[in-house]
Amino acid sequence: MNPDLRRKLETFLLPLYQDLDGVSRFDDVERIGRIARFLYESEGDDAFELLLLFHGLGKWLERVGNASRTVLAVGGITEADLWRTTASIRRLDHPESAAERAVAGAILIDSAGVRGLALKFASARREGHSLLDVVREELASAWIPDWLPERARPWLERRFEAKRRVCREVLDELSLDDYVRSTPAR
Repeated sequence: MNPDLRRKLETFLLPLYQDLDGVSRFDDVERIGRIARFLYESEGDDAFELLLLFHGLGKWLERVGNASRTVLAVGGITEADLWRTTASIRRLDHPESAAERAVAGAILIDSAGVRGLALKFASARREGHSLLDVVREELASAWIPDWLPERARPWLERRFEAKRRVCREVLDELSLDDYVRSTPAR
């Protein structure tokens, strides 16, 4: 993607990635982008770059007027480009193209490890889950989809293992097994 177009798009999108508490989620987009670029072996694919930039906005691009507003504000892209991006975003749960598989795989890897676990802990109470609920759910989940790019598998497995280690430690602390193991027998 043309660096000038990327800069314009990022400038336009930054406020849209701002949460109500003032924290930007754009660093998530950049981190997922770095992972996805490692997984996707094609250079200069503007459709891939648009998918990376817009995927975190969910259905925002589908809302009436947002595609045309983006074209007018940014220039250098067409509504057809943005509608293709919207279609790709919709398919991220069941990706079809190599670019979609790379972005979906990057999202999966990003949320699979210790960082993803920490975010789940942070949102658990708000969603009515206990710490133990999250740990049990995470220990039970290690799903690797068939569509995942082969380069992503070892990375995802390492993240799953790191998450499992932390979950086992949390379980040990909750059950006081960490204390029992460190205390000499009487």
